[in-house]
Amino acid sequence: SSLTGTLLLLLSNLLLWDNVASVPMCAMRNGRCFVSLKDMFHIAGSLSHEISQEVSGMLTEFYEVLLKSANTLLSAWSNPLQHLQKELATLKGVPAGVISKAKTIKEKDSGLLEGVRNLYNMIGNGETENYPAWTELASLQSDDEDARILAFYNMISCLNRDSKKIDIYLNILKCNISKPNNC
Repeated sequence: SSLTGTLLLLLSNLLLWDNVASVPMCAMRNGRCFVSLKDMFHIAGSLSHEISQEVSGMLTEFYEVLLKSANTLLSAWSNPLQHLQKELATLKGVPAGVISKAKTIKEKDSGLLEGVRNLYNMIGNGETENYPAWTELASLQSDDEDARILAFYNMISCLNRDSKKIDIYLNILKCNISKPNNC
């Protein structure tokens, strides 16, 4: 009897709703549902703002990555540059200008490292890293002059590559921070 009552109530509800259509939550055109123009702009504006906020956050975090990479490269070269400057003077036939440039590069690297560390402390978390000891000193001090020349060449080639990376990283940061809409 209770089941019969429930079935009767269900059947009467179905009959009452037989010719009733629900009101759409959007405008219907050609059988498709469209949100009002005002609502569409509101939704688009909200999504655009959210995306912009996410991109800004991502870019800020990427600034830290670039700065940390520059800091890492500069720090890694600190000790090798000291040895380059010292050992280059012992190589036969090296022009005085090359030795002078090695000294200038070492001094500028130290100054740039200090500046990048300050920037990293301002933008990033300022964590310091321990770098493994540089192991190529023996190559620069070899008794075999040809081996020494090759070691210096390899070292200067690596320094050239890394200094270009540092230059690119810092110029990207400079441009994006000083002229954010024009890079």
